[in-house]
Amino acid sequence: MDDVRSSMLSLTQGDIDAIKEICSLCAAQAGSALSRLAGVSVIVASPEVFTLPLGEVPSLFGGSDTPAVGVLVPFQGDVEGNILFLFPDGGRRELEKLLFPVDSAANRELVDSAFTETGNILSGAFITVLSRLSERLLISLPPITVKDMAGAILDAILAEIGSHADEVLALVSRLKDSAGGSLVKVVIIPDPGSIRLFLQAAARLRSDP
Repeated sequence: MDDVRSSMLSLTQGDIDAIKEICSLCAAQAGSALSRLAGVSVIVASPEVFTLPLGEVPSLFGGSDTPAVGVLVPFQGDVEGNILFLFPDGGRRELEKLLFPVDSAANRELVDSAFTETGNILSGAFITVLSRLSERLLISLPPITVKDMAGAILDAILAEIGSHADEVLALVSRLKDSAGGSLVKVVIIPDPGSIRLFLQAAARLRSDP
């Protein structure tokens, strides 16, 4: 727990700005992938960095009782971590219409599979940018899709993090449609190794001519 807390407390404003810079690049890559997949323009909002108690993490999604579809993508390699893609109810319905314009209700299994694959594609965009800039080996593991309330979706990742710290660092990016509606909310809750990964990636990006 001390390693996690010291990692968060030692972050300077410059570190936070560097983390946001890498999040922006990752989110832009993911936004391009989603745009190609769904055939729509995708706006990438400025990323945000939060340090907050575990119990307040569901507030990032509008509360524990907010209905959503979540795709959790663990990654491993030189460091380990998790990326959570949360599709809020409105974004879920819009993406269903875009991906299945004829009849999304005809085959729920196919729709669910599409969200899993969407999370897989988006995580690939994030992992590729992080791996390339940090020069570290990162491999995505099979995604886990959960359809429930936001609080329930977060339980799996928070249970693991809660065994190490009572506060977490959350990196939040939002992909929106052209009207400003939220399609996907991307949340990365890094362990200390992953925090260093973002800082290494930012240092390499800034050192390149």
